[in-house]
Amino acid sequence: MATNRRPFVADRANDLVEQFGSPLYVFDEARLRENYRSLRAALDDHYPDSRIHYAVKANYNLGVLSVLRDAGAAAEAFASCERTAALDAGFDPADVLLTGQNRTRESVEAALNAGVDRLLVDNETELETVRAAAAATDTRPGVLVRGNPAMELPTHPDIATATRESKFGLDIESGRALTVARRAAAAEAVRLDGVQLHVGSQITAAEPYAVAARAMVEFAAAIRDETGVEIDVLDMGGGFPVAYDDAVPATGDVLETLGDAIRGACDAHDLPEPRLLVEPGRRLVAEAGALLATVGVVKDTPHADFAILDAGSNLVGHWPYPIHAARGGPANRRYHVAGPLCYSGDVLAEDVELPELSRGDVVVVDRVGAYALSGASNTNATPRPAAVLLDGYGDPHVVRERETCADLTRHDVVPGHLSE
Repeated sequence: MATNRRPFVADRANDLVEQFGSPLYVFDEARLRENYRSLRAALDDHYPDSRIHYAVKANYNLGVLSVLRDAGAAAEAFASCERTAALDAGFDPADVLLTGQNRTRESVEAALNAGVDRLLVDNETELETVRAAAAATDTRPGVLVRGNPAMELPTHPDIATATRESKFGLDIESGRALTVARRAAAAEAVRLDGVQLHVGSQITAAEPYAVAARAMVEFAAAIRDETGVEIDVLDMGGGFPVAYDDAVPATGDVLETLGDAIRGACDAHDLPEPRLLVEPGRRLVAEAGALLATVGVVKDTPHADFAILDAGSNLVGHWPYPIHAARGGPANRRYHVAGPLCYSGDVLAEDVELPELSRGDVVVVDRVGAYALSGASNTNATPRPAAVLLDGYGDPHVVRERETCADLTRHDVVPGHLSE
C-alpha cells in the first residue's frame, strides 16, 4: 500500500518524537480549520440553509474540540460524556445535538438542565424518557425522530446504520417510525422539530444520500399528513468518506446530489425545504491526525520482512492508513508494519513500500485523526500516548498527557483480605 501524499507532519516527525516521546499522536489545527471551511463552503454552494454538527465520538480530545468550536461547528454528542466534553471545550449547550439510543432519564435531565435544547429519538422508550425528563426540568426540547428506510449501502456492514438489520432508527416501512412521530407531535412536554437518518460511515458513493433524502422527505410528508406538523429540520447524519487507500467521492459531489434530492422531493410532496443538519466526524478530523511511532526491530522471515514499531493496532485500529517513513529516500523495500502486542493480528499494514528501515527510524501512520485516539485501548497494559496539537504557526502544544503504568491501575481496588 502506498500513497502520493506526504503526511503533514513527516518533515518534523523526528524533532517531535525527540521532544515529546514515542509513540505520539499529532493533530494539525490548520487542517482542522481547513476541513471545516471546505465543508462549509460546499454546503453554501449546494444547500446554504444548513448547520454542521461535529460528531464528537470521532475525536473528543478537548484541544481538537476547541478548534472546531472556534471554527464555527456545532456538536453532536451520542453519549453523556461526549456532551460533557463538548461543554468543557466551550460549545454553547444550545449548539449541542444529543443523540443516542439508550439514555437514562438522569442523563437527559442533566443535559436539559445544562441547556441542551434538541435531542434525537431513536425508539419509543427514548421518547418516553425525554418526555419525563422534560417534565421534570420544566423544559420543552425539540426532538428529531430517527427513521430507518432499510437501505443497501456501499460500506462495511459494521458501519452501515440505515440497513434493515441495523439496531438504529425506527422502521419507516412498517409504520413504527410514524407511530413515534405521532406521539411526539401529541406530547405537550416536547416539540417535534424534525426527522433524522444516519446512513453509516465511509459511504463510498453519492447516490445513497439521494435515496435516503427522498425517503426522509417522504416520511416528513407522512408526518404532516398524519399530524399536521410541518417538519422544519432534516438531519442527514454524517458518513462523508475520506481517502485512506482508495479514491472516494468528493464531498461537494455528495452534497450536490443530496441537495438536489432534497429539493426535488420537497417539490414532489409540496413541502417547504427544511433546514439541513449534517453530523460529520471522520470528514473533519481524519486527515488532520497522525501517529508517530519508532521502529524497534526489523525482522526478516521466510514469509515477509517485519518492521515492528512501539505502537500497535490498539492505538489506530485496522483501517488502511497510509504509512510513511519520516526520512526521505526511495521506497525500495516492502515491510509488514506491525506492533509489539501479543497477538498475530497486531499488523498495521502488509507490504508497505518504504525506504530501508533500521532501529530508531520514525514511521508516520497518517490520517488517524478519527477514532484512533478515542478508540485506543490499553492492550498488554500499554499506556496510551501523549497527543500534541500544532497551532496555526506550527508550534506544538500538549493536548493529552502520556499515560503511565500507574494510570492503568489507578482505579483498581485490592480486596482487604488480599492486601499485604
